[in-house]
Amino acid sequence: MKILKLIDRYVDSFEKRIFIFIVFITIYWLWQNIWQLILFSKLFFITDYESLFNLQAHLSNYESSVLIRIIYYVISNPSLNIAGVVSCIKLIDIMGIVGLLILAQKYRFIIILNGFKYVWCSIWLVKGMNSASVYLVINCLKWLSIGGLILVGIVILLWLLGLIRIILEQDRFVHDL
Repeated sequence: MKILKLIDRYVDSFEKRIFIFIVFITIYWLWQNIWQLILFSKLFFITDYESLFNLQAHLSNYESSVLIRIIYYVISNPSLNIAGVVSCIKLIDIMGIVGLLILAQKYRFIIILNGFKYVWCSIWLVKGMNSASVYLVINCLKWLSIGGLILVGIVILLWLLGLIRIILEQDRFVHDL
């Protein structure tokens, strides 16, 4: 009961609730991008047929990221349908997307970079899925990983800087919304 009273005392105003909401949204998207960074770094070191299928076998370990769940579904299922792709999206992902849309004015540049990242990934995934040989698939994965690493690295840096700015300028940031 003391913990609930302490929480109630801290979250007693609209500004504090908005601050906690913004921090949770920021941490959620930072978490998503960290998992993507790990995946893209592993993709960079794929060199042959064996390492490609070894990564595919362990891809389900990275399902904390919605992008990786969708990629895993696309790779694993030869017959793609929209219902299957939508089933990869969980409630927490929907809440994260809605939260990001609510804060779109503050995070416009990050949203644009994420858009580039998703387009980049889609282009190289489609190109890799249509490749005639394993060598071409590995080549597509190299380009996917290079662009993904650069974009995810920038996005993670921006999320971290944003989180630090939010924490340091709590009152001003919330009132600027």
